[in-house]
Amino acid sequence: MKHIINKERDFITSLARGLSILEAFDPASPIMGITDLARKTGLSKSTVFRLVHTLRSRGYIINTGDRRKFTLGPKILGLGFAVLSSLELREVAQPYLLELSRLVKETVNLAVLDEWKLIYVERIKIQQIIDINLHVGSRLELYNTAMGRVLAAFQSDDWISGYLKYLKQLPEAKSYWRENGKELMKILEEVGRNDFAINNEELTPGLRSVAAPVRNREGHVVGAANVAVSSSLYSLQKLKQDLVSPLRKTTQAISTALGYRLPNKGIK
Repeated sequence: MKHIINKERDFITSLARGLSILEAFDPASPIMGITDLARKTGLSKSTVFRLVHTLRSRGYIINTGDRRKFTLGPKILGLGFAVLSSLELREVAQPYLLELSRLVKETVNLAVLDEWKLIYVERIKIQQIIDINLHVGSRLELYNTAMGRVLAAFQSDDWISGYLKYLKQLPEAKSYWRENGKELMKILEEVGRNDFAINNEELTPGLRSVAAPVRNREGHVVGAANVAVSSSLYSLQKLKQDLVSPLRKTTQAISTALGYRLPNKGIK
């Protein structure tokens, strides 16, 4: 492997070098020392030593029985599982989302939690509702989006506490986090009771949406699906009346396909 050279302004060489260390481990070389890694990556021993030290402190590399040898740590699996989980969810959900979009003739989206934000993993766009460029891979805040509220509402108290600390860094979210997050907690509690969330032009004027949770085999909320509509065509009442039921039937069908057993109660 040659030295990493890239003159693009936004290219982070140190990150690329760190990734090259992780990529150097393979079935043929699962355990290596500093000299091995330096030879395989083309980096100097001193650079490899610093990178290994950093990756080891983060749990991505661990020592073997020989303290001078290293291998990939269990934490690296978390990165792969997160990707595989999202891919599985998208693959399972897609036919149900397509059917929902055909039924309601509106744009349908699927998102998962990505640290303190959501990330789109599927988007079936019927028409451009407003001038907002969203696509698979787009990341949005949680507090002012229907899918974000669904993803946040079913998290642990510790997670909510950490999220409020993050939210306090956003001046535009002040009305949600002031008074110890009184407004946000009120919204999330309502989402928990109803099992769906509404965005009433809070993300951007002209856009309303309703979202519902997708659960896995263990009952954990692993995603959220929504139907996004123009507020000029859907009042808040029409949104709830026409879209909540078909959306929830869809998310429940996806959850069942993921192995979740629905409780014996009807849809609200």
